[in-house]
Amino acid sequence: MKNKICLLTILLIASCANSYAQFTDRYWAFGDSAGINFKNLSNPVADSSILRVRGTCVSICDSLGDLLFYGGSPDVDIWQAPGPNFTYDFGYLVSKNHQKMQNGDSLKTLLWYEEMIIVPDPANIQRFYVFTAGVTNASKGFHYNLVDLSLNNGLGQVIQKNVYLQGFNVNDGVAAVKHGNGRDWWVIMKQWDYNVYFDEYYIYLVTPSGISGPSIQQIGTPVQSGTFQRLEFTKDGTKMYTTSTTNLVESYAFDRCTGILSNPNQINPITTSIYIKAFWSFALSPDGSKMYITNNQQGPSLDTSYLIQYDLNAANFLASADTLFTLIDPEINGLLQLGPDNKIYMSSIWNIPDCDFDYLYCDTTHNNVTDNLSVINFPDSAGAACDFQPLSFNLGGHRAYVGLPNNPNYELGALIGSPCDTLSVGLAELESYKNNIVVYYDSPWQTAFINAKGLRGKNYILQIFNMNGQAVLS
Repeated sequence: MKNKICLLTILLIASCANSYAQFTDRYWAFGDSAGINFKNLSNPVADSSILRVRGTCVSICDSLGDLLFYGGSPDVDIWQAPGPNFTYDFGYLVSKNHQKMQNGDSLKTLLWYEEMIIVPDPANIQRFYVFTAGVTNASKGFHYNLVDLSLNNGLGQVIQKNVYLQGFNVNDGVAAVKHGNGRDWWVIMKQWDYNVYFDEYYIYLVTPSGISGPSIQQIGTPVQSGTFQRLEFTKDGTKMYTTSTTNLVESYAFDRCTGILSNPNQINPITTSIYIKAFWSFALSPDGSKMYITNNQQGPSLDTSYLIQYDLNAANFLASADTLFTLIDPEINGLLQLGPDNKIYMSSIWNIPDCDFDYLYCDTTHNNVTDNLSVINFPDSAGAACDFQPLSFNLGGHRAYVGLPNNPNYELGALIGSPCDTLSVGLAELESYKNNIVVYYDSPWQTAFINAKGLRGKNYILQIFNMNGQAVLS
């Protein structure tokens, strides 16, 4: 009996020429001109950017780890010294050569921490959606922007800007996860308003046909607006967690085929006491067993900031707490982010206004907190075995603030064997040959070169399918 190899291809018919591709987040841009180059995952190195942002930042790279573009909020002239007349604008995008992208200014964000997210356009490998959340009235609403990197000699241009999706204030925490077909994307966010409780999630679907939705799902514990609520998917995309500054921790099952949240599990209830350590930011370990939270003491004392590891499999979530790091004001822990190297990085800030301005550091302000990130080297491991190294990653003279890139897992593949695995026909059969066959697609030639010498001496059937799962060659 002949063996079978099935390949999904984008190259044999013109209608498939702009199919989906693999992207990465191997370059981070954040803080005050800071950056990290993860192209060599075993040795990430400090790099630079032109951002000068306290919080919101995003970036995306190609499959080789080369930077495509990045962005942040608000737009601050890095060469302008802070002072009493210092001004800033809304969010903006930056090209791979570290210049502001054409038409990439005045995006609807302002001063918060997770207001942006980049999602590739499944219909065109040169185009990207940048979703933005307007948290406060100055930038109110949920919008998208469309970037075309085929313009300006590959530096890109925003061809659609601030396109309206919703008009209400949006919670500071936008998340995205790849569809089970490995091509499309789900984007999720929540509404907020002062002194109102919301339990509705708004979920959009991004396909080659554009943006559809939202589906509105009323599920889980209502959270009082005016508190920060973070949303984060596990690395495999099958669960979503949320935390709030009222100490809520909740998990949901997520169906990557249908975009439906289910099975809400309140791991830790909302705390109403003013004597709480407010959950500010969190990150999940790669295997989904540990949650790392930064929190700040609330109530009469506002001077202590913590990094705590929790065991998500423990019978008592709070009892599993292991405090890894403590800072005393004016040093405060910032946001956490899982890196492409499966390490978790944490920013910290120096919380003293200087140069008569309460947003950015003075140019002369440098210390151990501003100039370094902390790193959790083995986040799947419990306690000391996670190897937390405080303020150990030097930023090469650049500085961190609160935010780190709000990037989804671009490298997540299709959910093999799922009901929606329509774009991955034959990958199950291919699995056993994954180390023996190499396919390289040459764009100018529109040709695939297949190196199958490792399969020599046997008979195979080569089947090629288009992005709709239809066989085009056998």
